[in-house]
Amino acid sequence: MESKVYKCKIRTISPVHIGSGKDFGPSEYVNAKAKQKDNVVKIIKRVDFAKFYGDLDENKQDRFLSNLSNPNYKIEEDFPKISKEYTRYNSINKSSISKDSHFAPDISEHIKTSDNLYIPGSSIKGAIKTAIFYDLLSDEDIENIDDLIQIRGNRTIINRRDYNNFIDEFFSARRGNSAQRSIMRFLQISDSSVIKTPTIHEVLSIMAKNRGGMPDGVESYSRNGSVVKSYIETIDRNKIVNSEFTLNYDEDILRRNEIGDKSFILDIDYIKKAIYSFSRDLIDYELDYAEKYKVSYLTKFYNSITKFNKEISPVLRIGAGSGLMATSIAMKVKKYDDLEGTQIFDSIRETFRRKYPYEFPKSRKVTKTGLPLSWVQLNFE
Repeated sequence: MESKVYKCKIRTISPVHIGSGKDFGPSEYVNAKAKQKDNVVKIIKRVDFAKFYGDLDENKQDRFLSNLSNPNYKIEEDFPKISKEYTRYNSINKSSISKDSHFAPDISEHIKTSDNLYIPGSSIKGAIKTAIFYDLLSDEDIENIDDLIQIRGNRTIINRRDYNNFIDEFFSARRGNSAQRSIMRFLQISDSSVIKTPTIHEVLSIMAKNRGGMPDGVESYSRNGSVVKSYIETIDRNKIVNSEFTLNYDEDILRRNEIGDKSFILDIDYIKKAIYSFSRDLIDYELDYAEKYKVSYLTKFYNSITKFNKEISPVLRIGAGSGLMATSIAMKVKKYDDLEGTQIFDSIRETFRRKYPYEFPKSRKVTKTGLPLSWVQLNFE
């Protein structure tokens, strides 16, 4: 089997969050400050909970456990300074969390190994598969998508089994186990190198507004009169991690698996071109949204990253906040509708519980400083 290995530098263009599925609250962190170059910056110290608790005397342990029964308990109320020996790691704090604030929210963790952040190869590969699927989809294929949408009672659904079979036609043999006989098996992407220091960002959802059938700007999503915010660990913008792409090619194996006709996918130039084309359309789509609803900071961001997206070093969106258009072929279906006057995208929209006639998807996740999440650039050696 012939293997080609391509080293790839991944540069974060905006904060990236790949969630671990876990979070931690104010009983596990304290606010502090630290010197960074010539500046003093806000940081959050994550407490080594087990070590800290184990070194307390018995009376303090009992009191500590009692305090933990209060979900809003802040460890810094009793221990405002945590020494280095009890600090798991420090995070740069770019959110509104502070020692003086009345609230102390939970923070969603980025996926880590030994408390170091990384980008999983599976996340990169999943985003690339979407870009390739987008590239392979023909007008005839889009017309066939309408056949996958069914009405059951008062609900519109996509037949999931038929949809998965539809995707398998592009990547797998017609017979046998679709995962075992997929061309994507022969593309391997390593987990990235690590980043030691997370950056905590405050994230909110902006929602498109419509008044009298006309776009009317955006507003922050609120519940009970309060803006809903989340707090996440990220690999901050302008960080670089390394990964490796391995393309395994064996004509006999591909032929035996009945996927020899899909071997062109195992070409790094084709992969880069597919990513570039998909991201170009996605950037244009996001620019249209930003201009339509007069979101100047998004217009500025997407105009700025257009110059980064090149066939030789394309940009890609991965992780939290990517949204429907970055994780599916819905954008291509919408483009087809606009050209042909069909309503396939509207049928897809009806399969979602939350749907809006004037804009779908309606919301975008952005940081407090106005950055959309999860854009990276791939630079291949």
